[in-house]
Amino acid sequence: MSLELAVVVYAGICLLVFAVWRGVEVLMGWLAERRQRRIVRIEADLDRQAMELRSTILTLAAQLGGDAHEARKALIRESFLASGKAPEGDK
Repeated sequence: MSLELAVVVYAGICLLVFAVWRGVEVLMGWLAERRQRRIVRIEADLDRQAMELRSTILTLAAQLGGDAHEARKALIRESFLASGKAPEGDK
């Protein structure tokens, strides 16, 4: 093997190693960006679901509050009917 051929083979091997190294580096960067975009998308979806749940919880709480108020009024009304006394505020 001549010296010139050895130099060309060595340079080719070095170039191939460099190309593979850069290719892996680019691939790893692309995978990291892809993973980050996926994380952002999932977090946005979780935020949206959390807002929907919060809205539902607040709506149900308001409905329960109204039902509780009506139940208290009914209990007070029944209490006055059972005792035979009129409420003091109605005199």
